[in-house]
Amino acid sequence: MLNLAGAFARGTEDLGVAARVELVRDYAASIGATITQPDTRVGVPVTFGNCIGQLYPADGPVAVLMLGAIGYEEMCVRTTWRTLAERIQAQGSPCLRFDYPGVGDSPDGPEAAGLDDWMESIRAAARFLRWATGRERIVVVGQGLGGALAALVAREIGPVEAAVFMAPVTSGRFYLRELSLWARMLTDRIGITPDPDDLGGHAVAGIALEPARAAAIKSIDLTKLDAAPAARALMVGRVNHGGDERFAAHLATLGVETEALPYEGYEILATDPTQAEPPHQVLDAVANWIAALDIDTASGSFLPRRAAPIVAAPAPVQGEGYRERPIRFGPEGRLFGVLCEPENPSGQPAAIFANAGRDYHIGWGRATIEQARALAALGVPSLRLDAAGIGDSLPHPDMTGEVLYSQGQIDDMKAAIDALAGLGYHRPFLIGRCSGAYAAFNAAVQDDRVDQVVMVNTERFVWDPREDIAEALRYAHRSIGDFGATLWKRGGWKRLLKGQLRVGAAAKYVTHRLLRKAAVKFAPLFGELTPEARLYREVHRRFATLDRRGVRVWLVYSEGDLGLAELHTYFGEDGRKVANYPNVWRAMVMDADHNFTHKGARARLLATLVGVVAPPAVTQSVAAE
Repeated sequence: MLNLAGAFARGTEDLGVAARVELVRDYAASIGATITQPDTRVGVPVTFGNCIGQLYPADGPVAVLMLGAIGYEEMCVRTTWRTLAERIQAQGSPCLRFDYPGVGDSPDGPEAAGLDDWMESIRAAARFLRWATGRERIVVVGQGLGGALAALVAREIGPVEAAVFMAPVTSGRFYLRELSLWARMLTDRIGITPDPDDLGGHAVAGIALEPARAAAIKSIDLTKLDAAPAARALMVGRVNHGGDERFAAHLATLGVETEALPYEGYEILATDPTQAEPPHQVLDAVANWIAALDIDTASGSFLPRRAAPIVAAPAPVQGEGYRERPIRFGPEGRLFGVLCEPENPSGQPAAIFANAGRDYHIGWGRATIEQARALAALGVPSLRLDAAGIGDSLPHPDMTGEVLYSQGQIDDMKAAIDALAGLGYHRPFLIGRCSGAYAAFNAAVQDDRVDQVVMVNTERFVWDPREDIAEALRYAHRSIGDFGATLWKRGGWKRLLKGQLRVGAAAKYVTHRLLRKAAVKFAPLFGELTPEARLYREVHRRFATLDRRGVRVWLVYSEGDLGLAELHTYFGEDGRKVANYPNVWRAMVMDADHNFTHKGARARLLATLVGVVAPPAVTQSVAAE
């Protein structure tokens, strides 16, 4: 067998095409993988160095390495990042995007790693990109902290022909202050206090930053770079952002041919994953800039150009008690998910996790990852997926409007059931929060392969077509009590008077929802033909369907969650009429907001889920330990 490390050490320009193909096949066999010809219309799931990523094949002469953001920003821009990869591929350049250790889907790295494991993952990604595409020369694109990492590591992974910096972290000290401000902003918007378990003060939306990483980030200052990261650069800067402007000026002093592009829409993009829409004009401009680079490939490009390079099917990444691998499924492979399998299977059915809002498949605060891996430790496999148009899943070609609270989202859940069946996992149970609970519930109603469904903080059993989905997604998780709590916190009234807190539109929406729910609640008294009466009958029809099939239904709520109003609307005060359905159980999670943002709230929800789905004997054994 050819020695892969030796071949890369000396270069492979001396090998014939057949020998190079054999080299790839031997490497695949050494890691237990198979050779596939990828569908070039979607990202090809790949793994390397215990990281998960996606490769986008194309036949251009230069490959693009994408270095993403971290934390809450990464969650907000996930769909944008996927869209940018597609645009780069469409312009002819193969590219790779991936998750650093402990970010996105990749397993956690050592707590004391600082930036070392992230930097090593970038080096491994560059090696993998060159191996998989046959392109020696690369362009680096970095978003947020990924922009800083790109500047710091570019010379180590050369030759780097050019670099694109998108809202880069130019000062680590200033970035950490921004994280603290983001954390404050989100707790105000959600109506909760800061997380008492966040000792560093940098947890945004439940995603914490380990002290060692924060300390390493704090030392970053890109205006002190002493060597050019690349000969050419594109600065996609925030409007009137001094850090971006100073870094661009410093690149020029290093001899970098630097162009500038305003990052239109960044402020909205990076603040709310549910409202974030890819800034298509900006993404097209970045992809066009890369495609227009005049790159001399007369020397150094050691494999022939090809539209569909040979790659190895992804080997699982390993964690404590689990192994995970990314998969594509559904029509034309447009849907994406991560299969989490236990090292010691218990024989229990697999779980399927639905998206909550537009939070991609890791979940708010990475809660879905925590839950999937905890279940794997108890022997329970799972699939966490993205519905069409969310995160790493492509929109359906004929999709119009919003996928959330739609039949399309339900159909994607059924496609996930099909995918698990193809992998040997039959009769899975479904788990969803908020809009994901709606999808899970209705998929269970429509698909008789489901035996159990867990609905967390569900706010809709059926969808009222008179409602506006955009308003529902923006405000539906807020209650009147939330607004009062926000105002009475220190400085709340002061910020309201200054215009820094905007609760009017949200309060108006909540009030409107409560009035409509009251109309549904009393619909049976005022006529069977009203829209409210039809909604009432339809909810009970669906619950009766699950009851006849013996499907176990768990209704899990945060204490005081607005979703309880939906329960009371259709099942009476305190939901007492749920007792008419012996297949339905309820559970309450104390001291938790709608999203389970705080670390302690996520732990209490996880304990509830484990009690619901894990084998009793296993659960008791773990509790005893």
